Amino acid sequence: MTQASALNYAAFAALMTATALGYQSLWGLLFIYWTVQNYLTGHAFLLSEVTLEEDPALYWLIQIAWFVFAILLVMADILPGWD
Repeated sequence: MTQASALNYAAFAALMTATALGYQSLWGLLFIYWTVQNYLTGHAFLLSEVTLEEDPALYWLIQIAWFVFAILLVMADILPGWD
């Protein structure tokens, strides 16, 4: 098993455990990670790959949605009554 594969298994286990325990912030951090990676590469993935060059409107809508979801999920765990 490669290091990247092991990291994916660990992240999956952490996400499933957090979800089972009712914590949403790990999903929010994952959305932040995806948003940063998408921004750095100019590529996003919804049902298929969306690039900044080919469809800038949809690319930015995806970026904004991922960021908003991230904030909502993190804040749901930090501030009681936020959700």
